[in-house]
Amino acid sequence: MEDYPYLNEALARVLRRQREGRGLSKRSFAEAAGLQRVYVIQLERGEKRPTLNAIFYLCDALQMPRQDFLAEIEAEMERIQNENSLDREKALFSTTDTQ
Repeated sequence: MEDYPYLNEALARVLRRQREGRGLSKRSFAEAAGLQRVYVIQLERGEKRPTLNAIFYLCDALQMPRQDFLAEIEAEMERIQNENSLDREKALFSTTDTQ
């Protein structure tokens, strides 16, 4: 199955932002979630897709309601999509300007 558009990047951004906002190191965050530190690092880089089970543990470690976490990921996906659209428009305009 193909990855859902922008999901990995959005999850990575939200996870890192929430962890850092709480002043948690990757190690302490991983320990609080009961996950391997390497796995958390891979999630924050967008290299891994977490299981639903892992998402529940991550939310518990962040002391964040799951629905809020998922809503923030969804909002981040929209921001990324808009950023990419703007980048494509800029590229298109810069190409037409040089012709």
